[in-house]
Order: sequence, then C-alpha cells, then structure tokens
Amino acid sequence: MRKTMVYLEEDQFRQLKRRARREGRSMAALIREAVRRYLQQDGDGGGEGPDYFGFVGLAEGPPGEAASERAEEILREQLRRDLRT
Repeated sequence: MRKTMVYLEEDQFRQLKRRARREGRSMAALIREAVRRYLQQDGDGGGEGPDYFGFVGLAEGPPGEAASERAEEILREQLRRDLRT
C-alpha cells in the first residue's frame, strides 16, 4: 500500500466523514473502495485483471440443471472470449 494525498471539496470531506462514521470504517478505506470501483468500470481493475470468479454463487441456475457442475466450463468459455478481444 502506498500513501498519497487527495484534496477534497469541503462538502465532499464532510459527507465522507459522516459516511465513514456511520459505516464504522475509515475515510481512507472508503476512498480506496471508491477508487477500486472507478478503475473497474473501464475494465482496468487496478491491474488485477478481471474477476472471473465473481459470478460464483451469484444466482440460481436453470431448473433441472446443475450450474455448479458447469462452473469450470463456464469459466473456460469466458476466458476464451476475453483472450479473443
């Protein structure tokens, strides 16, 4: 982890401080989360690459199918698509 300095508008600072207090987290943790989300929006992801396992446990599969048994196949298909782009 690296230390950096960020200048916030006064209103942003107050809102961030209130949210940190309400959530029981530090302001720095909230800022790191916001930056991580921002970087993931355009696919950068902070240099960590795509989250290929983010779908695991996300939803129930179709009736009569065992989606959990196809997890590796689904992952392979996604990796192939990503490598083509």
